[in-house]
Amino acid sequence: MFKSLILFHRRLLVLVAVFIAVLVVLIGQIGKLTISQGEKRFLKAQGRLHSTSYLPTWRGRILDRKSNVIAEDVASYDIAIDWDLITGDRASVLARKDAKQQMGNDSWKSMSKEEKEHEIAQMLPHREIELAHFWSIIAAEGGLTQVELTKKLDSIREKVKKLAQGVWAEQEKAHRERYGENDKFVRSPIREQSEPHVVLPRVSDEVAIQFSLLSDVFDGAIHVKHSRERAYPMRTQVVLLDRSTLPKPMRQFDTLEISLEHVAERVVGDVREKVWAEDIKRKPFRSSGGVDLQGYRAGDEIGKRGIESSMEEKLRGKRGQIVKHGNGDQMQRLVPIGGKNVRVTLDMELQARVEAVMSHEFGLMMVQPWHANKYLEDGMPLRGAVVVLDIATSEVLAMVSTPALQDKQDVDGYPWLNRAAQGYYAPGSIIKPLVLVSAITEGKLPHKEAIECVGHYFKHVKDAARCWIYRPKYNNKTHGKLKPVEAIARSCNIFFYELGTRLGFTTLLDWLQRFGMSQPLAAQLTESSAVGFEGHLPSEIDIQSLKDRGALAFEAVIISIGQGALTWSPLHAAAAYATLARGGLWKSPTLIESNVQNEKDLLLDQEAVQLALAGLKDSVTKEYGTGSRLKLGVGNEEPTFNIDGVSLWGKTGTAQAPPYLLKQDSKTIKIKGLDHAWFLVMAAPIGVEKPTVVVAVLVEHGGSGGRVAGPIANQILHALKTEGYLEPSK
Repeated sequence: MFKSLILFHRRLLVLVAVFIAVLVVLIGQIGKLTISQGEKRFLKAQGRLHSTSYLPTWRGRILDRKSNVIAEDVASYDIAIDWDLITGDRASVLARKDAKQQMGNDSWKSMSKEEKEHEIAQMLPHREIELAHFWSIIAAEGGLTQVELTKKLDSIREKVKKLAQGVWAEQEKAHRERYGENDKFVRSPIREQSEPHVVLPRVSDEVAIQFSLLSDVFDGAIHVKHSRERAYPMRTQVVLLDRSTLPKPMRQFDTLEISLEHVAERVVGDVREKVWAEDIKRKPFRSSGGVDLQGYRAGDEIGKRGIESSMEEKLRGKRGQIVKHGNGDQMQRLVPIGGKNVRVTLDMELQARVEAVMSHEFGLMMVQPWHANKYLEDGMPLRGAVVVLDIATSEVLAMVSTPALQDKQDVDGYPWLNRAAQGYYAPGSIIKPLVLVSAITEGKLPHKEAIECVGHYFKHVKDAARCWIYRPKYNNKTHGKLKPVEAIARSCNIFFYELGTRLGFTTLLDWLQRFGMSQPLAAQLTESSAVGFEGHLPSEIDIQSLKDRGALAFEAVIISIGQGALTWSPLHAAAAYATLARGGLWKSPTLIESNVQNEKDLLLDQEAVQLALAGLKDSVTKEYGTGSRLKLGVGNEEPTFNIDGVSLWGKTGTAQAPPYLLKQDSKTIKIKGLDHAWFLVMAAPIGVEKPTVVVAVLVEHGGSGGRVAGPIANQILHALKTEGYLEPSK
């Protein structure tokens, strides 16, 4: 008995020990749950008692330099419809309810599945007729045809279907990784399969009121939501142009009214409502780190192109947030923050005038008989670009490229390309003033030295490296001895061939780089540190190849007059001339007023700058200047510029161009032998010593810079004067 008692006590001790061990484990787990994981689990449990909703934000405004609103969000309304109405499932649900009600609850419970489906099928046609009637009312009140409405609904269903498939694929993948391949995965409806969807976006107040009334009729199946739409109030403008200042063959003593519907659209851009996968990946609304109230999700607006795209981060706002307890009490509210305004340097009224000058209706961007274009037929539309810069600030006042994005007359002319900033062309003779100041600053040309033009640069080669005047049609004339000012005014090739040789190929390239030819100006228009497209200069590999072929000396000669292996855009050309006008201070052009611009003093010889400006003035004011007279035919000419009260500096340029691709039927014909037409003109009110604005005009395959681009430059100066930029300061 004593022995049994001892065994009993031993067993009791073992049980107590086990109990204590289990108790320790339980206490440890409780501690872990309450201490180490308590806050996390509490928040998770608490989260189930909360609901979170998000308040919409709005994009910032885009304003022009005169504070005119270019783009803004305007309050409107969206009409959303319950998802089960969009899918048609509600008809089946209601038919089931009707059948159950008709049969009675007890009878319904005793029926087989097949019998229930039979009864539901009897009720379904009536509910489907009701649903069709519902959608006919939606279409009528929303101003849609049944076909248009059907397409909208199909699009919504397809979008949600693709979204659901993507979500389920991710969920199933995670499920397999956690529970194994053999465990059954059950799809759960995603949020978009239970919430209303917008069928009629951005309706008027009157339509919104009507749908609010209908919502009461249809038991809340229609939801009128506050929304915003992006509006561009200055995109449509009417411009009046005086035709009395046009060249004689086009001159009319009247005013032409030109209606424009897409002013600055390529520059300002627009928004898209479709958020792409890369947008969400870059800045997701939901991620493992939580919710980013500035992040993207389906249905958001995002900048599509132009300033709307490049300034997206600044224009985009931040959503608000409301957190409510399960009992309906509001616990937290974050007010939405709208996007910041962006002020651009464009003058939208000037922009509209320049676009009107470049329109087909005005006629200057169409081949004219007096263009003497041997290859393109009269009346054909021309392609080109204009840039207008404020010289003091290097701010873009206007930037136009043709054909326009919506141009139906020239759909093959790459209308998506912004030729003003991203079109790259050989400079031609407009580069000559830059070569002059570079040579003098390098000490390669004394200020008063004269160089003789003998018609051709290489002594024993008369048909290459010639002066433009040394042609049979000019009786093989030469310019004789010229000093810098007259060399620019007469645009003597031989003078600049010599400067190119004295500078040498690599030094000449270095100076062109300093004047911005290799700068990514298109990208810097909105962000000073951006990278992107830039003008082309020969690379080190190109230079070595030229050396190996013994062609380096000839290439230096050709580049000195803007031909050969170099290109730049009208924006580059305008920025380079503005640098001259500022005495050598290079400043990156910009479209954003607050943008930090790159600046660099080129330390130019100031007397050289004055010589270049004097040559540019003579070029457009002296009778012998290449940009002063508009030649309309044999013995028929007139001044290129007919604007009063303005001082002018300018230079023509005619640059070799690649073949013009003319599409006829199913064939593409290459037309060779055409030139691009350039005209760079700077202006200031009478009495102002230095230029205040610069205009760069480029016409693709236009031919003569003076004949084709000159009259356009003249009209843009008239536009500048009309808008007050060339009026004397009071």
